Amino acid sequence: MVETLSLEEKKHLFSYLYESIRKMEESVTAMTYLEERWMEIKRLMKSLDYEPYIDDQPEIDEIWNICDDLIKSGKIEESSWDFRKTILREIIEGDYFDEYGVYDPMKELFSALCISERERISGADMCFEFGSDYMKKDGARVYLEYGMPEKYYAYLETCLSKDGKPYAELIEYYRYRNYEKAIETAELAMKKCKENLTEVVVFLLQDAERKHDSEKYARLMRSAKLRSAINYKEVLERMEQK
Repeated sequence: MVETLSLEEKKHLFSYLYESIRKMEESVTAMTYLEERWMEIKRLMKSLDYEPYIDDQPEIDEIWNICDDLIKSGKIEESSWDFRKTILREIIEGDYFDEYGVYDPMKELFSALCISERERISGADMCFEFGSDYMKKDGARVYLEYGMPEKYYAYLETCLSKDGKPYAELIEYYRYRNYEKAIETAELAMKKCKENLTEVVVFLLQDAERKHDSEKYARLMRSAKLRSAINYKEVLERMEQK
């Protein structure tokens, strides 16, 4: 078609196309550094999708380097919170993109994207709204860090298993807030847990001692001596100090 045009028509067409492209470029808002770098990260991840397995591909190192550069650049705050939230959600839904071998840099970038306390708490809220149980665990720690322990311990109660450590955390939290709840948690731990019960049994022994319940005290001591989940030597030392 161009070859059939006269010289004047070609000049007119060129002028029209040039002006259209110029206006289009002017209408496009320049991307921030974070937007450019995140686009590159997504491109690299897309490349990894075509690999038969993820292991030592150069794209992985590139993503690590980009994340490190972003964190050190001081330019993250140039992007709006709305855009940073978009990235946060993608990281949350991708579980730090561990499948691409970039768990550590993504976790660091996640923290760097939240600049203020309000943003950190908002990020924690997003972990609970969109994330897996693993992401909720990190979100719960943020609640504890920023003075919202009730949310942290409410989460902790939902993921109790056979490890006594979370029970011990709850006991310490409830000890001066709801003592009966602390006792209830300790008794549950003694029934359910297969490891790390030393702190739990020490708490129950102290309670039995305080209440002058010698029968319960003796029973707990026998249990402490027999159960592999309890460091009996430490229990004796702790109770002798009382």
